[in-house]
Amino acid sequence: MSNQQFGITGIERVKFAVETLEDARRFAVDWGLAAEEGVDGAFLFRSVDGSEVEVVQADQSRADRTPVGAASGICEITWGVSEAANLQALAAELGQDRKVDIGADGVLRSVDDLGIGLAFRLKRRQPVVYDVSRYNAPGYAARIDQRASRYERACPHEISHLAIAVNNSGESSKFYVERLGFKVSDRYAERGVFMRCQAEGNHHDIFLMNGRDPGIRFNHLAFKVRDIHEVIAGGQYLDAKGWTTFAGPGRHIISSANFWYFISPFGGSWEYAADEDMVTEAWQPQDFAAISHIFSEWTFGLEKSDGTLRGPISLSAART
Repeated sequence: MSNQQFGITGIERVKFAVETLEDARRFAVDWGLAAEEGVDGAFLFRSVDGSEVEVVQADQSRADRTPVGAASGICEITWGVSEAANLQALAAELGQDRKVDIGADGVLRSVDDLGIGLAFRLKRRQPVVYDVSRYNAPGYAARIDQRASRYERACPHEISHLAIAVNNSGESSKFYVERLGFKVSDRYAERGVFMRCQAEGNHHDIFLMNGRDPGIRFNHLAFKVRDIHEVIAGGQYLDAKGWTTFAGPGRHIISSANFWYFISPFGGSWEYAADEDMVTEAWQPQDFAAISHIFSEWTFGLEKSDGTLRGPISLSAART
């Protein structure tokens, strides 16, 4: 067990192996990611701050191209660290009970307790300056003699978080908390754990949720956009392209984010998110019952009049 802080800064890259590569490529472009040159048959897509999605054809004969738990899904998560010394410290920590390798590319590779490929590299994501949206409220004018921003489609600014279905979120979260020093931000009681990699920053970088069915699977990947208007514009553009809404648009109770989820060819859904909570060590985690009115403050087309739980958390199950 370790209480060390390893200078982990956030998700740098998520690698997917998929059955239908062309559909995945088309979805990523429609989503608004910039296509970059990949290597060894892989395709690379980048958001504004440099966080990346890598996609390859699923191939059960290659461990590095075998998705976890499904025909399409994740096979590796790359986290950024603030300095080279962090890589050596992580290698020493993880090397106590599992294989660790630092390749010629300087990337440390290992595996987490779920069997998902785990990688660490020096941080490449960079903050990008942009004009923050201003809003007018009664008695508080912030946008004067200026029209509000309009978007034709979304241009994802950065990867926000990754959600993974597991058999027992409480047990599975221990690796990230006890070995990597992650902080618990909130919980769905007996259903899921929201964790962040830094004491101060995004509400959560990873969400482990009890899968309704046994096994480890990709659930969703969230990208931050600039405001709710971009969430809506991105969703409308995806809808016009023929992609199917999974949940939204709406607003979460936990994390406060505005959201719109779409079913993707990556084995789970992708989410546009805006206005997520940013927290410090003063943040007090809470346990929330996983019921429909907790999943979202408001949304369209998800909650039935009888209160039946729908949306992403409906794919989880209580564990006793």
